[in-house]
Amino acid sequence: MKYIIKLMSLLLIISSLTSCEKEEVLVSDFNGRDPFPIIEQGTTEASQLIYDLYKDHDIHIYYDLEGEEALKTEYGKISLSSYSPVKADDERAVIYLKMIREMYDLFSDYRELQVYRRLLLFGNLTTSTYHSYGFNRDFGTFNSQGTQIMSNVNNTYDFDLTLTKEMLLSAYFTGYFQYYYSLPESFKNVSAGNYRWERSGNGEPALFTSTQYDEELATDIGFVHPYATLAILYNPFADWHSYVVWIISRPKAERDVWLDTKPNIKAKYDIVIETMANDFEMDLEAFSTAWQLVGK
Repeated sequence: MKYIIKLMSLLLIISSLTSCEKEEVLVSDFNGRDPFPIIEQGTTEASQLIYDLYKDHDIHIYYDLEGEEALKTEYGKISLSSYSPVKADDERAVIYLKMIREMYDLFSDYRELQVYRRLLLFGNLTTSTYHSYGFNRDFGTFNSQGTQIMSNVNNTYDFDLTLTKEMLLSAYFTGYFQYYYSLPESFKNVSAGNYRWERSGNGEPALFTSTQYDEELATDIGFVHPYATLAILYNPFADWHSYVVWIISRPKAERDVWLDTKPNIKAKYDIVIETMANDFEMDLEAFSTAWQLVGK
């Protein structure tokens, strides 16, 4: 009996020492694999920001990968056959990383809403410019194998703080709403029949194409962003996602122009505000107020 007691005491001591030794180890509360390539603490401002984001939020960000190396992940190679990734501009990357840091700090209590862990910041990923209608909100994203690719992070295009911040929010929320969230029927019904594939099936022109966007008609129907019109009825996540991003990213006074004159937008706004408060205890207007200070 004494032997057993001594053995148990020894095991407890070893366990205690082991726990102390592991205090410095970065432990993730996400389910997933270790970052690839390994993220280490560097000497540049960008590398320090990346390391801090990894340490505090388990977000794996890279800005200096190019070509084939950029597309290799711990899950395999990302298939982007028509693109040739280019290293992001160092100075612009720092600006983006600082805002990403502020965003993750702001939403630190809502980790379940952020399902992508690997972020790649690229320079010119394509030769196209997507500034028309602010559709890409300053740069494009591609979601694949747990990875989000953010392109045009360089000095070729004029920097637009509002659109860039809006795109960061879009990237943060898109995966969860697309794959893990069931939207209220009341929200879907407001613009039912006017999502892109519904209009196409009825022989009506799309509200948004690569060359034009009928904003007046779209907002009358209840859409706040071109992206929202592309959604389909059984899961119009893009519509819901656009509302959450719009509410947080735009000052209330700016949004009131539509909220006061477009009944369908007001109806969907009320549903989004109430549902996000009930389902996630998120006060979107409070987050909007805080978001206006990001990047300032």
